[in-house]
Amino acid sequence: MHPELFKLGPLTVYSYGLFVALGFLAGSFVASYRAKKTGISPEKVMDLNIYTFIAGILGARLFYILTEFKYYLQHPGEILKIWEGGLVFYGGLLLGLLFFFWYIKKQKLDALSVADIIIPGVALGQAIGRLGCFMRGCCYGKEVETWGIVFPDIGDKIPHIPTQLYESGAVLLIFCFLMKKKAKYKGEILVLYLFLYAGIRFFIEFFRGDERGPVFLNTFSVSQVISLGIILLAVYLRRKYGGRGKTKTNA
Repeated sequence: MHPELFKLGPLTVYSYGLFVALGFLAGSFVASYRAKKTGISPEKVMDLNIYTFIAGILGARLFYILTEFKYYLQHPGEILKIWEGGLVFYGGLLLGLLFFFWYIKKQKLDALSVADIIIPGVALGQAIGRLGCFMRGCCYGKEVETWGIVFPDIGDKIPHIPTQLYESGAVLLIFCFLMKKKAKYKGEILVLYLFLYAGIRFFIEFFRGDERGPVFLNTFSVSQVISLGIILLAVYLRRKYGGRGKTKTNA
């Protein structure tokens, strides 16, 4: 693994931060491209991306700090070291979505139409960002005997399942699917993303080997419980908006 890519004098370029930044840029490009095709101002979409990204980073970091509360209570000086790793995607997704709908309402835009535009970019950015997790050596899987990858920072010299790569590949497939999908109603792209990603995350969590926080019913991690909640939300949104049938979109 390569948590530090290179140094430029006093500046250290961390692989985690670099891939998160690349993911944001790639996702923003996709969102702007889709905005132009649907007649929505790319400038407004770019502003929304930037603000939502910042909110998402804050949410992802806050969620991680809460799961590692005892550690950061003893090492408060490391709370702001986001570039070294330590983001929980679901924390970013939840706070990002809350900010997104608040900002959309403030700008008097159609929330579902805009969501359908930017969500494929979110999936692409997520796929690229997970490569940063792999390079950093975090979010690894369980130990395996015959195949896997050794993550030096763990210190056990035992191969582990590269769950980061599996999730990255799965979300990349979601991105490709959403880019080709012709939405039949406003919000369908959002609904599909929520349902597909939550289902994939729920499954991959069974193979995670890092600290997952509290365990429910001796089986399910916090992320799996959130995944189930998001799946139910997607089903609700599908029933609420998908049944109308009259509202079309080109997203």
